[in-house]
Amino acid sequence: MNLLVALTDEDPVSDRISILEAENAQLRRLLSQATELVDNEMRRNARLGLLVESERAEVERSTAVWRRDLEDGAARLASAEELNIQLQASEEFNRRLLWTTNDFVAVLDLDGRLITLSENGPSILGTVSAAGALGQFWVDFWICPESRAAVLTALHSAKLGRSNRFQAELDVRDVVTWWDIAVTPVHGADERPERILAVARDITELKDTEARQTLLMQELAHRMKNTLALVQAVAAQTLRNATSLDAASESLSARLLALAQAHDVLVQGSFASASLSALVATTVSLHGDGVPGRFRVEGPEVTLNAHQGMTLALMLHELGTNATKYGSLSTPSGHVAVTWSVIDGVSDPILCFRWEEIGGPPVSLPTRTGFGTRLIARSLAHSFGGSVKLAYPEAGAQLIFECPLPPLAAEAQALQRSN
Repeated sequence: MNLLVALTDEDPVSDRISILEAENAQLRRLLSQATELVDNEMRRNARLGLLVESERAEVERSTAVWRRDLEDGAARLASAEELNIQLQASEEFNRRLLWTTNDFVAVLDLDGRLITLSENGPSILGTVSAAGALGQFWVDFWICPESRAAVLTALHSAKLGRSNRFQAELDVRDVVTWWDIAVTPVHGADERPERILAVARDITELKDTEARQTLLMQELAHRMKNTLALVQAVAAQTLRNATSLDAASESLSARLLALAQAHDVLVQGSFASASLSALVATTVSLHGDGVPGRFRVEGPEVTLNAHQGMTLALMLHELGTNATKYGSLSTPSGHVAVTWSVIDGVSDPILCFRWEEIGGPPVSLPTRTGFGTRLIARSLAHSFGGSVKLAYPEAGAQLIFECPLPPLAAEAQALQRSN
């Protein structure tokens, strides 16, 4: 029934009130439902707000954590880069240090294989490059048995954690060098050896110097023995032929002085050689009385060995003494001509020496053979290995001898080089 019919058929007022009341009730129900929906939505929104707030807080916390981790990572990265730069600088410094050192430096594994070596390592070990040496056993480069044994002993000690130092001889392509070597273990984090460090310094020059000193000492001892033997022989001959103690003392003193002067000449040649012109000059200064023209000397520079020098010094002294006492130097107008030359021989050069007295008193053949004559005839020929001729023409005594001049012995050459 519609409203118009209801108003027509019934009481319009009561019906209208009923309708209004029904509509009000319906509106209240709708309002209640709407209120309930609003409340539910508000509660849902509140829960959503809590969820959003929780999510936001979680995002902020995560963001803070990520930011902190990122900052920590950046700091660690910067620290790592700085450490890497420091390590690179340290490696470069060590590399340059190995380049510039004159010592041989090598790192080996515990089996003795070369891991790394200094820049001069290949040339010392006789390899073309470092690659030719790396991985090889270090001991294989030491072929001398004594040196090889010393290297093996040092490596074994380093493997057990002990250091060792020794000297060894290295022979590479027939070139021998000497090295002072220190072998030390390199410990790891567990304090156990994990590598071996070998540092070697070239001491070849020092070894050569020691060898020269040893040779010098041996040669000096030899020369001293020869000199003492010569002094003993001179003293014995002088005393045997002396007419009195005073004469013996005078003759022995003069002869010892001649030996001393010859000794001075030998000192200039490091006891290995003597200059013939220096020996003659000594005789001139001793017997020339400082008068010009008493000696006329001419000859090239000739080097004699030590024994020849001592013998010739005594010979010149005897000749000078005899010339002063009995020969051309006993008169103001007399003089002595001393000449020598060197000519080619079959194998060695030949020394031709001549002593000739001129302007002295008439000379006659001696009636007896004295010390000087025996010295000239025996010692001179024995020392020089040549021929000796003594002549006594009336114009003055003459001495002529010829002898080969072989090269100085190797020991004499070594002494000269060491000087």
